[in-house]
Amino acid sequence: MRFSLAVSIVFAIICIATDFVIYKRLHKHKRLRTAHVVISTAIYLLLISVPVVLSFRHTGTHIMQYAMWALFTCASVFLPKTFYAVFLLLSNIPRLFKRKPVKYMAKAGTIIGYLLFITIWWGALVTTRQIQINEINIESDNLPESFDGYKIVQFSDLHTGTFGDNTAVISNMVANINALNPDLIVFTGDIVNNSSSELYPFIDELRKMKSKDGVISILGNHDYGDYKKWKTEADKQNNLSNLIAIQRDTLKWQLLLNQHTYIKHDKDSLLILGVENWGEPPFTTHGDLKAAMPKDDYKGFKILLSHNPKHWEMEVDKKTDIDLTLSGHTHAMQMMLSVGSKKYSPSSLRYQHWQGLYEHGKQLLYVNIGMGEVGIPMRIGAKPEITLIKLKHTER
Repeated sequence: MRFSLAVSIVFAIICIATDFVIYKRLHKHKRLRTAHVVISTAIYLLLISVPVVLSFRHTGTHIMQYAMWALFTCASVFLPKTFYAVFLLLSNIPRLFKRKPVKYMAKAGTIIGYLLFITIWWGALVTTRQIQINEINIESDNLPESFDGYKIVQFSDLHTGTFGDNTAVISNMVANINALNPDLIVFTGDIVNNSSSELYPFIDELRKMKSKDGVISILGNHDYGDYKKWKTEADKQNNLSNLIAIQRDTLKWQLLLNQHTYIKHDKDSLLILGVENWGEPPFTTHGDLKAAMPKDDYKGFKILLSHNPKHWEMEVDKKTDIDLTLSGHTHAMQMMLSVGSKKYSPSSLRYQHWQGLYEHGKQLLYVNIGMGEVGIPMRIGAKPEITLIKLKHTER
């Protein structure tokens, strides 16, 4: 709490100082100065409204959505202005030595500020709706011949609370998935932000997903309700029970909670393992890979669904005979730059495996960067992802 208060105070000081610098800069432009005052006042009022609405007794999905967009709007204004103010101050450093200011620095700050503002809102209004289908081939001599060409579609991290009751993105996602004509659909966790009620507007759309072998899902860290204040522990547990019931009973998904299932074709089979969320602090750990493992001596192709890719590093890679692990969780921190085949993201500072396909010997990990957003309703470069995985049998 003290840390949050300190951060808020520092943020407020920076914002006020930035607006003061810009206000002084516009002393020769009365209309621009007036516009600056009006817009800044509106932004401050919007910012103040956030803790007010969050203090309401019932902070439902729409309240949380309002708070998220209000904070995002404020940040989209403050951040470009701060860059401009920094460049403006740098341009005036020569004045300390009785020299002329460097005018191009102030102009550069203006250009960067505008570009940053446009990029932020492009990421919120356009990129978040640009679903990207990534196709990968997984070859293995451990794959039964009858599963050669088997198509698995993975999607992850819906975070439905971010969409409120707007079903457009989910509807488009379902249409894209069905168009791929998958044999199996898997969902790798975080279907909501906080509450199972976030799912209600999207049930009809999600029920339209079709595949030959159905939908298999797992839970992610957000699905347990750990990021919301509940009146009682019983309310929190009831929320989780409702979330599980929606997936299993309403959506007819096969939700695996430290469990496994077999996909059978003739005499051959695939083993699908699903663990609950495995997390490093501050994320809670519910995953139990040993409990999910079958008791029989199955030697065929194994696929693990585990929300957090760090689980692969800690308990799967070189410690098991699991062939393919499918994860999500990272979102690529919703910011990614692609240069040819190279991809860069601040997510790489936290996660060794944060996007795409990784291979260690014969063991593979694929990290899907998710469909929805959490925290900020924006994606820069990191488009919402659907992954089409084609399994290929190879000879030993």
